[in-house]
Amino acid sequence: MNYTSPRIHSDSSTPDVSVLGRLGVSIYLPSACMALGQMGLLVVLPLFIVSRGGGPSLAALVFAMRGLGSVLANVPVGFAIARWGQKPLMLVGSGVMGCSALLIMATDSTWLIAVATLMFGAGMGTWLLARLAYITATVPSGQRGTALSGLAGLQRLGMLLGPVIAGLGIASVGYYVVFAAVSASAWVTVLLVWRFVPNSEREDEVRQSRGTPPVAEAGWVDEIRVVSGFLARHRKVLLSAGLFIFCLQMLREQRRLLVVLWGTHLGLEADVIGFVVSASSLVDMGMFPVAGYVMDRWGRKVAGLVCIFGLGGAMGLLPLTTTALSYLLVAMLAGVGNGLGSGIVMTMGSDLAPREASSQFLGVWRMLGDMGALSGPLLVSVLASLVVALGLSTVISVAGGLVLWCCVDETLKRSPDPPDVADGVSP
Repeated sequence: MNYTSPRIHSDSSTPDVSVLGRLGVSIYLPSACMALGQMGLLVVLPLFIVSRGGGPSLAALVFAMRGLGSVLANVPVGFAIARWGQKPLMLVGSGVMGCSALLIMATDSTWLIAVATLMFGAGMGTWLLARLAYITATVPSGQRGTALSGLAGLQRLGMLLGPVIAGLGIASVGYYVVFAAVSASAWVTVLLVWRFVPNSEREDEVRQSRGTPPVAEAGWVDEIRVVSGFLARHRKVLLSAGLFIFCLQMLREQRRLLVVLWGTHLGLEADVIGFVVSASSLVDMGMFPVAGYVMDRWGRKVAGLVCIFGLGGAMGLLPLTTTALSYLLVAMLAGVGNGLGSGIVMTMGSDLAPREASSQFLGVWRMLGDMGALSGPLLVSVLASLVVALGLSTVISVAGGLVLWCCVDETLKRSPDPPDVADGVSP
């Protein structure tokens, strides 16, 4: 079924059942399939490298290729979406992930596995960016918080169930079958997107209707100049709201690592630490309906401030824990804080993106978040003390929160269409 989806207009902040219902089959169902595959790979890949005789450092290096692939893909994919639309890039991203998982399964070379993991990350970044661009083009601002927090909730569900399913699969049928299952989840996503996602208006068509030259008229070399000009035009947003997103994503990745490391510092057994991490993830996942309500009712800044200060406060309290119970309570507090920001990165980016160049803007926006996520564990790795690392996390949260509070305007718009320029920054 190939048709152009109309832009949905609504002034209400109350979620439109027809909007969310249409997203259920076209976006939420394929997202659920893909989330299980993505999060299953988090467990399978490093264990697979170690099982082949590689050490922890090699496993970490290969694993990092996934994040690097996403960082490298964001900006060029943003321009590709403007040329060809969201649906083709969703199909390409999902297909690349499916092929990459099969390549990991088929090869005996660790370096080819690293290349395939880089490809998987690039495909993942492509899928996520095209999906976000589609929602930006079809869902009005007053409903995006609910729509995107739902996606974040599915991602958290995948984080909760994917590693468990993958671990059970490794124990019962082995690594290769699990990689095949990860690939299958990507191909199921391809089929769902091809069947249920309608074609939407390409940004080049929007630009032509406004008398602006389309991206497709420029060569790829010329687009380097386009990117630099684009960054210059939106530098205020990227240096303020973008800095908040960078700090938040850095803090989120630090939380995942530091909670585990502090458990080992307390001398707790692996099963106890695993239980605490799962409990924190469960609380995190359960917060996404509240996050969507807060973002659409009270605004994105409220949700962002509660999220980043909640995470920073929990990281600051973690060094004070000395027992398994206190460790569990603080880890769950971190889950609450993080969960109350479910979808905040996607929602703010969607709000700020100019309609005629939304995918390019979102590509840069995602790149900033991905760079923050990559920087978090790297920063922890160069610090000698866990207490110092946890204290620095609190400082990062305060800095990011102050930037959001003082320098960024509320991005929730009650008008049907998103702003034509990225104007979410205070003068």
